[in-house]
Amino acid sequence: MAAKSIPQRTCVGCFQVRPKREMVRIVRTPEGNIEIDPTGKKNGRGAYLHRDRSCWETALEKNRLEYALKTPLGEAQAMLLDFAQSLPEPEAVGAS
Repeated sequence: MAAKSIPQRTCVGCFQVRPKREMVRIVRTPEGNIEIDPTGKKNGRGAYLHRDRSCWETALEKNRLEYALKTPLGEAQAMLLDFAQSLPEPEAVGAS
């Protein structure tokens, strides 16, 4: 029996491919609302980001989230920035 495949997703902030479970899904619902989808199962168009503040800030600053969701973020941008502030900073790699 073959090993079960693990779903992979690409972060729209840094473009790294990681297992779906390590990411946070942002969804544009059929009604046009932008929501954070902790279950990853809400109906609508989704985009994935690492649980890392720098990925969120990059995705928002460079409009990558708007592009991936194919809609302007509008008022949802403030909610997404607030969520990003609750995430950890990336750990400095090779800092001396």
